[in-house]
Amino acid sequence: MTSALQDFQQFVHWIHDPAIGASEDARRFANVVLDNFVSVADTTRHRSQRSFLLADLARKSLLTINPAEPQIQPLKPGAGWKWKRLSHLTVGPFRGFRYPEPFDVQKRITMFYGPNGSGKTSLCEALEFALLGAVDESGIKRIAINRYLSNSHEGRYVPPILTATTIEGLSIPVVADPDAYKFFFVEKNRIDAFSRIAAKPAGEKTELIAALFGMDQFNEFVGHFNETMDGQLTLLPAKQTELIGKRGALSQDLSAVANEAAALLQLAKNENAYADRFQAGMTYPMLLSSIGSHGIPGRLQELEALLNQPPPFVYGISSNGLVEAYRAADATHAIVEASEKELANRSSDVSFQDLYNAVLGLQHIAGDHCPACDTPLTGEHRVTNDPYLKATAGLAALKELSIIQAGHAQALEKRRLASETLRVFLANFAQRVGATLESPTPVQRYLADPNVDLHRAWWVAGYQAEGGAKSVAQQAVDWAQNLEQQDAAARSAIADRERLIAERDRLNQARIDAATHAANRQQVIQIASAAKQRIDAFDQANEPLIRAAEKEVQEISRDTRINMGYNQFLTLLRQYRTELPGTLMAGLNALTLELYNEFNVRDAEEDKLASLYLPVTGEGRIELSFRGKPDEWVDALQILSEGHVRCLGLAILLAKALSIRAPVIVFDDAINAIDHEHRQGIRETIFESERFMDTQIVVTCHSNEFIKDIQNRVGPEYWTAYAFRHHSGNYHPRVIGNVPPQTYLLNARAAVDRGDSRAALGASRQALEMLTDKIWRWLGKCEQGMLTLKLAGSGAEPALRNLCEGLLSKLNKTPDFVHIDKPAVVEALGFILGQPEQSLVWLYLNKGTHEEANREDFDDAIVEQVVIRLETLAMLKLKGR
Repeated sequence: MTSALQDFQQFVHWIHDPAIGASEDARRFANVVLDNFVSVADTTRHRSQRSFLLADLARKSLLTINPAEPQIQPLKPGAGWKWKRLSHLTVGPFRGFRYPEPFDVQKRITMFYGPNGSGKTSLCEALEFALLGAVDESGIKRIAINRYLSNSHEGRYVPPILTATTIEGLSIPVVADPDAYKFFFVEKNRIDAFSRIAAKPAGEKTELIAALFGMDQFNEFVGHFNETMDGQLTLLPAKQTELIGKRGALSQDLSAVANEAAALLQLAKNENAYADRFQAGMTYPMLLSSIGSHGIPGRLQELEALLNQPPPFVYGISSNGLVEAYRAADATHAIVEASEKELANRSSDVSFQDLYNAVLGLQHIAGDHCPACDTPLTGEHRVTNDPYLKATAGLAALKELSIIQAGHAQALEKRRLASETLRVFLANFAQRVGATLESPTPVQRYLADPNVDLHRAWWVAGYQAEGGAKSVAQQAVDWAQNLEQQDAAARSAIADRERLIAERDRLNQARIDAATHAANRQQVIQIASAAKQRIDAFDQANEPLIRAAEKEVQEISRDTRINMGYNQFLTLLRQYRTELPGTLMAGLNALTLELYNEFNVRDAEEDKLASLYLPVTGEGRIELSFRGKPDEWVDALQILSEGHVRCLGLAILLAKALSIRAPVIVFDDAINAIDHEHRQGIRETIFESERFMDTQIVVTCHSNEFIKDIQNRVGPEYWTAYAFRHHSGNYHPRVIGNVPPQTYLLNARAAVDRGDSRAALGASRQALEMLTDKIWRWLGKCEQGMLTLKLAGSGAEPALRNLCEGLLSKLNKTPDFVHIDKPAVVEALGFILGQPEQSLVWLYLNKGTHEEANREDFDDAIVEQVVIRLETLAMLKLKGR
């Protein structure tokens, strides 16, 4: 966990910054964790084992540890390098190296290549240990550093010896500095992890961005802190709560005893106030006397006795109403008699009316004959008068009779209604007074059965007087008048009764309220009595609890402070972890974009990046826009392929290294994390461009072809190569220094020098293939990359000669294209192709490549000229405009 320790040391430095505003206890907690980092890092959040350890450590030392910042002096990366370039490295015994092995690493590019398991990783770990003072892999695998670094056959390790050269040219030993040198390393596993970031949820994306900058161990370390330490600390005052509860009850008891007299006095005031509200000037004892009791009855019992008597009966019979009913019946009967008399005077008219209606009624049966004599209405022997016309005329003449008849019918209906009203009145009268047919008086029997007949004036019989006595109708009216007088007295008595009921109800409510007042008074007395008993027994009964609560107070005070310190410490630690990837990314947008586009130089122009945004916090998204749609921002990890995401991760790491002006970048098998499609652009950007000319490059790789391409495209004065091979039985890698270069032109020149023209021509043809590709890409940068080429068939690659002819033709046909390197390219290609003069050069290049029978010797001078022309082409910078 060395990397995590280094990052945590930076956090400790950060949390002690006054601008952060961390509390003293949060800073103390950070110092406690730092002092016990190894033991804390060995625990996890599983079953809260880390919280148990931290609680124990905090109880022992949090209050005594110095809250000031410990003596840690982390250097900011790039804050002034003590050396310019690495010069020499000696490794062994160390990991896979059994014996000391020296390496000259002073050139701009140092390449180590060989198969897996041949020692390349051990070499990079030696550089890592020499520069950072630790090896991350030992922490990841949880292997003690001494055991991890030891050579298994020697059983020990010797720290690698790394020297460097200062700006002044002095050789000095390199002193490990993890803060300063952590961004010197670009590792395959970081790029691999970053390439899978798109498939991860938001939280894990933050972790992978952290892993890109070597923060994965720190991420894991922070992730194992438990959310809370509540379960491991004494924070809740259980004993105190219990004691306080009991003392609270005791304090209530003391208060109850002390306030008993005042409470009773207040109750008395409330009672008197209640009595006064009941009746002005009444006292509470007077109210109790009015309420009374079973033994001593009061006004309430008196009212109850009065109200238990039945209320007086109200008959509700109106004498005027009865008189009016008689009068209404008489009036309607008079109208009926008048209409009947008038109809009697016109009895003959009634007969004719009936006759006419009968004739007209038979018209639909008799038809065109007289209904009486059956005489035809028309013809020779017809009736003298048409009976139907005569009946119609006769009815018209009797119209007034119809009106009289209608009036008579209405008069009958009105008499019937008035008769019914009178009958109902008399029936109600009989019911109210209880009159029956067996009643002793005539008027009662009359009311019970007035001999009602709705078709005649039945009431008139009640007007008859017998023997000088009043008629029963008059007796009924007189009786109704007597009942009206009795009703007046009854209504007065009922009104008095309502007042008594209201008074009784008020006294009943007062009786209920008095019972409540009495209960309140009794409760105060009982509470005070019980409180006196509990006060006497409290201290003796609670002595063990009192002692436990006193101890608990001290524990809570201590653990609450620990908990508050831990909570703020953890909040700030997570904040630091969250912000750290964004802090490391800050300011890298433009440089990362340029590097990414250079890696993907062969992508379509519209697929290159127009803008790039790297988040300043771990939760943010990496957003970008393409040149095809520069105003449309998209999520990089959603849109880019895995290969492009790997290129983006590499671009971020290199941008960080360039931003701090790192004097050296170590590629630990990082090239193999990139697909073949992008390796050419990465090789051109890192090893061939001007961008990294002042940066020393150390690269390990098991791709022989990648190493060969670097050697062919970078001058031999800039690089050193070491080939690693598996041991031959002594368990020590076979290291081949100063290996024969794979550079085609170097091999061609060496063949010329030793007089081997065929070998020189074979290497020259390979060099020409490489250089034509370089020239074509140069023309593309100058917007002249469109060529007309001959192909052997569909999908075939252009032949080398056809490509050379196409390049030369393009240069000759574009006089407006002016470039400092153009004349040299035209001259070299013309010489190779025999233009404008025929030559043997192309024939030589073909013969030098292919095996043939009866071979002839080559002209050494021509071979020399071929190599010279190709060397001239190789030295050209061929930059864009």
